[in-house]
Amino acid sequence: MKRFVNGDAVEFGEDTCTVTQMPDRLSVRTSDGTFSALAIRMGEKVLVSYKGRQYQVEDRISGSRASTHVASGELRAHMPGQIVDTRKSEGDVVSKGDTILVLEAMKTQQPFSAPFDGVLRKLCVAKGDQVSDGALLAVIEANHESEAK
Repeated sequence: MKRFVNGDAVEFGEDTCTVTQMPDRLSVRTSDGTFSALAIRMGEKVLVSYKGRQYQVEDRISGSRASTHVASGELRAHMPGQIVDTRKSEGDVVSKGDTILVLEAMKTQQPFSAPFDGVLRKLCVAKGDQVSDGALLAVIEANHESEAK
């Protein structure tokens, strides 16, 4: 089964993991063990908080939307919430996967990570800020030297 996770195509199969829906969460069983996840449906996408990371899962995604998200380096709020932590500052060099900030929504903390190696050019929020759905949180500029490797 093919899905798009944070804009990247991912193939899921029965051998990858088993997901069971519980009344208040998901139970995810993998070869590494069993873990809890929180999933929230928003239109055609599902926002998942799993093992301290946030994922956006969709059945399909338009090519322009996926490339814009990754190419632009924009981190946007997927739902309204409060910024509970900022871990990087403007001008910091970041690596793909580095946590930039943490948004709390519906009692769940959702970290936002760098989509690629680069520099944090703009941090639009501070700890304690309330943000709306779709608000621009940060902008990361790609480090083109690492892409050439």
